[in-house]
Amino acid sequence: MQSIYTAEDWKRISPVFASRRLAVSTVEIAKAILVDGQRPQDVANARDMSKQTVHAAVKRVRAILDEHGASELVPVMVWLPPELAARVMEMAKPYMVAKPATKKEGKDA
Repeated sequence: MQSIYTAEDWKRISPVFASRRLAVSTVEIAKAILVDGQRPQDVANARDMSKQTVHAAVKRVRAILDEHGASELVPVMVWLPPELAARVMEMAKPYMVAKPATKKEGKDA
């Protein structure tokens, strides 16, 4: 089976999964098929599960990727004034893995 995503693409879009509380095994199954190009039957056999379970895992991950337009996501690292940073952070919330670090009173973050 041909891969749909490169390893680099997968690394770039994988933070979307953490925000959706997907099981690690679900993401690993999808990666085996969508990135590594393994056949669903081979993944099912290796994990001692049904093809239907593997298909459901891939379907769930692809739905999340489609919902977020993940193939179109681009990482951004930029220094902004606080008021603009707050607006950007608000826009980024649906795609974030963890809450951003906040600057502690009187200390550098």
